[in-house]
Order: sequence, then structure tokens, then C-alpha cells
Amino acid sequence: MTQVATPALSPNEAHEDAREQSLQIRLRAGHQVESEEDMTPRYREVLLQTMLIAADLELMTLPSYYGALCTAPSLDHKISVASSIQDEMGHAQVMYRMLEDFGLDAQELIHQRKPEEFKSFELIEQDVGDYVTCVVMMALGDRAGYTTTRDLEANCSFGPYARSLRKVNYEERFHVAHGERWVRHFWNLSPETRRRVQAAVDLLFPMSAAWFGTPDGMKKRTDQLLYRIRGLSNDELRQQWINEVVPFCESVGIRVPARFDTDQGRYVLTYQEPIAWDAERRQWDYDTPITWQQKFAHWKKGGPIKQPGLTRIQNESWGDELW
Repeated sequence: MTQVATPALSPNEAHEDAREQSLQIRLRAGHQVESEEDMTPRYREVLLQTMLIAADLELMTLPSYYGALCTAPSLDHKISVASSIQDEMGHAQVMYRMLEDFGLDAQELIHQRKPEEFKSFELIEQDVGDYVTCVVMMALGDRAGYTTTRDLEANCSFGPYARSLRKVNYEERFHVAHGERWVRHFWNLSPETRRRVQAAVDLLFPMSAAWFGTPDGMKKRTDQLLYRIRGLSNDELRQQWINEVVPFCESVGIRVPARFDTDQGRYVLTYQEPIAWDAERRQWDYDTPITWQQKFAHWKKGGPIKQPGLTRIQNESWGDELW
């Protein structure tokens, strides 16, 4: 049997290959990367992509929460929404600023990219619209974001990024607690506010569960785990979120498409992704099967406020309307 000879690596390729292997060995041993000089090109690419997505998600909070800010029923409620937006804009500023340390231009990233080039998720591309929906978003959606950033703070191998998330997570924890408190309040306030809470949960629960991406069995690139940018997989993060959100909803009386499975000894979703979105009724269709290709196309299209919201940010046209 004839063996095919493996092409010899050039001296430069051999050097980079040795650096890559050395970095992976050190990361497995718990090494923290503190500067760009310690990175390989592949590690740098995965890290910057992770940080850019996180920054874009934080930036989308302003157009998402804008409706709730304008329609908040009292000055106190308006201030609470404004404070949350300010926190999230601060988180975005921290992350865009860190990207500048790698030679990227924050102003260019924010103001010169096309809106469709921003990497955000369906959940945060929704117009929250009113204060009741806003606090449901905090209880479910901010909890999803907090689940992700909590993992990054605990496990990210790039030390400066992990440390920057300490303040981020302190504030995200406050947002979640604020949301849960007011969800309970509105659930018990009146039949009408209870109906509105349930409607918001019906809309946002599947989007929040989808925040963590495709199931592990479908994920083709695992570089975030290889380089210890993240510590938990998509399914592990989703399970952590489910373990926290479902007991809260059950304690309030809110119906969710999830239950405790006694055989598995854990909370599970009662539906199988991918599920269809009925745009006309603005409802999830759990009974109509769709393919993952259709789901990816739905995500790629973006939510209703992604393009107009980012365009408004880039034109700095919020002005006095914020108050």
C-alpha cells in the first residue's frame, strides 16, 4: 500500500504550529492569557469575535427598551428603565473599548458598519414596548445574558475580559432581581396585568431559551471551549438558565413550555427546536415542523427593531424623545 507523504511545513508554519500547541497545553493547565503577545492568530480571532458579539448585544438594548422608556407609567418606572439602558450602554462601551486595544476602531464598529453586519440575537431585536413586557424581559432575557456573562467571568482564559465582567455581572444580577420583583407585582396586581405578563412570557420564553444557540450536537465550531473563552457548552448554559427561570415562573403561577422530568431529574423544555414563528399572529407555532435551515433564515432576517434601531443609533437621532 502506497503511503502519501505529508507536505513538510515551512519554518514559519512549523513555528506557528508549535505556538498553537503550546498555547493549548497551557490553557488546559489553567493558564490565563494577559496580552496579545501570548495569543495565536486563531485564539485572537475567536476572542475578538466573542467580545464583538457581546458588545453588539449590549448596544441593542437601547432600541429594544426604547418603547418601554417612553411609555413607563411613572417617573420611577421611567428612571428604572433608563438606568438599565445606561448600564447596558456602559457594558457595550467597556467591550468596544477593549476591542480598540487590538487595533479596532470603536467609532467605526458602531457608526460605519451596516446594521445587518451587527451580531445580535432575535431576543434583543424585539421592541419591548411597555413596562410590563420590559420587566418580563429582565426576568427572562437579562437572565439569559447574565447566564452567559457569568460563565465568561468565571472561565474566560483572557484575564482582562474576565475581570471586566465583574461589574457587568453585578449590574446584570440587579436587572434580573428587578425584573422578577416587578413580574410578581404585576402578576398579582390585576387580571389585566396578569394577562399581559403571561403574553410577554409566551413571546419571550422561546427566544430566551434560543439565546444560547443551536444544540451541542449541531455545533460545528467549538473553538470557544477549546480556548477556554467559555467554560460551558450551549446546552449546559441553556440548562442552567432553565434551572433558574422555570422554578421562578412556577412559583409565581406563570405557564411556561417546560417542566420537571422525574426520569432525568432536571427541568426540560416541552418542545423540540426548531419551532416556527407565526409573524401574522405574533405567536409561536409549536405544532408546525420546520427545518434548521428555515430557522437560520429566520434568525438571519433579524427582529423588527434591529435595522431601524441601529440606524437610529448611528444617526444619533434619539434626542429629547428619550424623555
